[in-house]
Amino acid sequence: MADHRKRSKIFNLMLNKDGNFAMLAGILVPVVFAAGSLAIDTTNTMSMKSHLQNAVDSAALATATRLYQEENLSIKDAEKFAAQFLEGQVQKDSTAFGAFSISPTINIKPVYGVGKTTWTVAIAVTGTHSATPMARLMGRDELSVNVEGQAASGSEAKQGSVSMALVLDKSGSMGWKLDGQLKINALRTAVFGLITTLQKVDPDGEYIRLGAASYDSNLDGTEPMHWNLNRVRKFAGGLNARGGTDSTDAFKWGYNSVSSQNETNEHMNKTGQEPERIIVFMTDGENNYASADSSTKRLCEQAKASGATVYTIAFAAPTRGQELLSYCASKPENYFDAKNAADLIAAFEEIGEKSSEVVSRLTN
Repeated sequence: MADHRKRSKIFNLMLNKDGNFAMLAGILVPVVFAAGSLAIDTTNTMSMKSHLQNAVDSAALATATRLYQEENLSIKDAEKFAAQFLEGQVQKDSTAFGAFSISPTINIKPVYGVGKTTWTVAIAVTGTHSATPMARLMGRDELSVNVEGQAASGSEAKQGSVSMALVLDKSGSMGWKLDGQLKINALRTAVFGLITTLQKVDPDGEYIRLGAASYDSNLDGTEPMHWNLNRVRKFAGGLNARGGTDSTDAFKWGYNSVSSQNETNEHMNKTGQEPERIIVFMTDGENNYASADSSTKRLCEQAKASGATVYTIAFAAPTRGQELLSYCASKPENYFDAKNAADLIAAFEEIGEKSSEVVSRLTN
């Protein structure tokens, strides 16, 4: 009888489901946490690799371009520039990833030949960040990735072609003074600086074509697209501030100019390449009528949809002018809010440097 009671208790215990959830939870919860931790680590590592690749490519391009522009720049100074540029590119990642650090190797070599010395810039980076707490419990304290980028400058590079149109506001307010100088004079200086930057990377006029339009209440004047960038220098030097503001026809001219079949033919005949099409659109005010904002926005949408890169510069502009230019920029970083002459000159310089990087292409 006692044996029967024992067997009955054991049988009942086996059938009892009380506490099964707790036992399953005790088994599964650590597994779920481990899987989640692995997913987070994998996502963070892939994100870090993407960020680092962009940073390495940008640093290699910028360094190759600067070496080509500055003939007296030493390799040591170029390596320092590359390291600082790279550090600046990944600075924001120090907060995005725990205990983030990079270890770069920079290799710069001259390529001697007939004419100007050209350069190859190779950058390899190992990036590390701390693993999630669960991964650390499993004995993995940090995760790392390796990325490489290489760029070449000058004739040894796979150079890119550029067609750029400047759309410049020369309305009456450009004749006002800002920080002690006429705004139209600051614009001239900024355009001259852009042209100097472009000519350094393309001294023989083989890869970059440039044109310009000026506007007030109407399309005031144009300098057609040409290999001779000094024609635009002369055009900008002759700008005079007067009139109201309507950017529609000038932006339309810029869009039509860079996207024309003639531009494609010019570059294909000289380099065999499709050009990158760039529009630089600036204003210091706002259109006299809201309808001009709407028509300009539609043209900006068409330009961006066609693949053109649109840079915009609001030069001490009021809110509506800023909103129009912010809308027209291809991406947020292509919009410049220039509050003074120094900002305006710096904006044109940065656009010149970014455009120069198209000419110094990545080689892998």
